[in-house]
Amino acid sequence: MGLQGQASKEWFQRASAALVNGVSSQFRYWGDDDTLVIEKGEGGYLVDVDGRRYLDLQCGFGPIILGHGDPAVSGAVAEAAGEASSFAMTQRREVEAAEKVMAALRWPSRMRFTNTGTEATMHAIRLARGMTGRDVIIKFEGQYHGMHDYVLFSTAGGPAGHMGSRFRPVPWQSSSGIPEAIRSYIRTLPYNDLDMVERTFKSEGGSIAAVIVEPMLGNAFGIMPADGYLAGLRRLCDEYGALLIFDEVKTGFRLGLGGAVAHFGVTPDIGTYAKAMGNGFPVAAIAMSDAVAEGWRRSGIAQAGTYSGNAVAAAAATATIDRLADGEAFRQIEATGTRMMEGLAKTLADRGIAGHVVGQPAMFSVFLAEEAPKEFRDVVNHDAETYDAVAMKMITKGVMPCPDALEPWFVCAAQTTDDAELAVEAFADSLDEVLAG
Repeated sequence: MGLQGQASKEWFQRASAALVNGVSSQFRYWGDDDTLVIEKGEGGYLVDVDGRRYLDLQCGFGPIILGHGDPAVSGAVAEAAGEASSFAMTQRREVEAAEKVMAALRWPSRMRFTNTGTEATMHAIRLARGMTGRDVIIKFEGQYHGMHDYVLFSTAGGPAGHMGSRFRPVPWQSSSGIPEAIRSYIRTLPYNDLDMVERTFKSEGGSIAAVIVEPMLGNAFGIMPADGYLAGLRRLCDEYGALLIFDEVKTGFRLGLGGAVAHFGVTPDIGTYAKAMGNGFPVAAIAMSDAVAEGWRRSGIAQAGTYSGNAVAAAAATATIDRLADGEAFRQIEATGTRMMEGLAKTLADRGIAGHVVGQPAMFSVFLAEEAPKEFRDVVNHDAETYDAVAMKMITKGVMPCPDALEPWFVCAAQTTDDAELAVEAFADSLDEVLAG
């Protein structure tokens, strides 16, 4: 028996008649019997078309930072929509939102809006290539930077055991339809191995335009950077004249108002932001140092987007940042996420199950293995069969993490320590049932 109730089953059949596999993003398809259809969100919860309520620990894969339907954000968006959204020119709300983003992040000199994280990383890479006159990009195994061809190699969806030797990694192509020639422009390296990065720079530093990195792995257990790792990337980029790109599509406005830059104390040349910046509304941004901004000031490096900085997106960003600015939302997330992480770790310890809760209170994962993961290749040690079974049972109990442990659990400010207790209880009961079975 799948997760679908009768109404979900009927709606999914309708969806499948119009949408490929009944979804508009491949990550939402859980199978014909388990793909749910959602009616609405309420704070920290989802309600499906059967009326069943779930504690939402996916938070839209990270965007929902305040809670579904936050009145301040929804009200600002409604007002903007009522006054029209796209004008083929800079508009007031776009300027206000840019000022809010810059003030929150503190480090950049200039920025531009886009609509999605994929657009942001695509333009960031083009900007880096245009500024340096080089073609090669370094990325790290298990990291996901969107759906454009230049970064769809060795992502978290790839087989960790089939990426070649750690000493000479093979870029694993994550999709058909990518021209083979693009592989020559990417170097995929193990995360948290600074020696490998330095070795690559020494052998071909004159060809490397940029290093793009998620400061913590947003699609691979929330693996954290080793001490000094991000600072080491900064040093090597400076030494060899490459640009450092922080992909903060997931960490931005989630780890704190200043994102990973403030959290880890390392500043990139370019940063990409999306998701939590709009509390669920589609808005993204590319932030940069003054030197890098020259690449767009002087023209010649293309960047455009019909809907970039539209009034609805800008209003959502402004309202979200205003709500985050006093720190109360982050304090709530810290309390709820910490309680959840501690409860999950205790549940594993009490049952003698080898495992670790990895990440930060705002986004973390359960990794079932003796040793905590340090890089994506460690995923081969994770007991995915047990975790996946536990997660599916949790959903039947009204608590919804992503069934794939690679995707972190996300916490929003509308959730409480009572919700944390509910999640821990559902995890414990589900784990006991799986172990008994």
